Amino acid sequence: MMKESKKIKIAILASGSGSNAEAIMKWAQNCDWVEVVCVGSNISKSLVLTRAQKYKVPTFFLLKKKNESRENYDERLKKSLSAYSPNWIILAGYMRLLTINFLASYNYQVINIHPSILPLFPGLDGYGDAYRAKVSESGCTVHLVDSGLDTGEIIDQRKFPLINGESFEDFKKRGLAIENAFYPEVLEKYLKGK
Repeated sequence: MMKESKKIKIAILASGSGSNAEAIMKWAQNCDWVEVVCVGSNISKSLVLTRAQKYKVPTFFLLKKKNESRENYDERLKKSLSAYSPNWIILAGYMRLLTINFLASYNYQVINIHPSILPLFPGLDGYGDAYRAKVSESGCTVHLVDSGLDTGEIIDQRKFPLINGESFEDFKKRGLAIENAFYPEVLEKYLKGK
């Protein structure tokens, strides 16, 4: 008989609408070994905070103060997260680079999803960069987070072709739908192995 183990606690950080965050919350709700302990955002009116309420997940937002250093902001972020004692930090469209001190305090147990096949098109506009470059295929990458910009160790990637004549909006929408299915899938496999 398998010994009952404690659930893995994950905290989600997001800056935008939160469709990936919602996909993860939905997955976790039906999972007996993982729980989303909080959703945090750096934007007070981000849709992700509303989505979290639907799943009864506690939320917080932390505004960057004018002229505040990244180090100071991340110290405050750690303080906000400490109430929830997460084992893993999951980034879902979180538009801030995390400092080395922050990453080290979580033993680099921080995961992100990026909308390109890394190392191609890191940074803010992965889908836009891929679309403008007219690549034959694009995709998304789930990776561990280090102090660089989308440079952490790759966990898994999902590719999909660009369709000739497809509008950027349709391409991005298709990519996001793939991300929403792929991210929980990867977390399921990766975190179970930890």
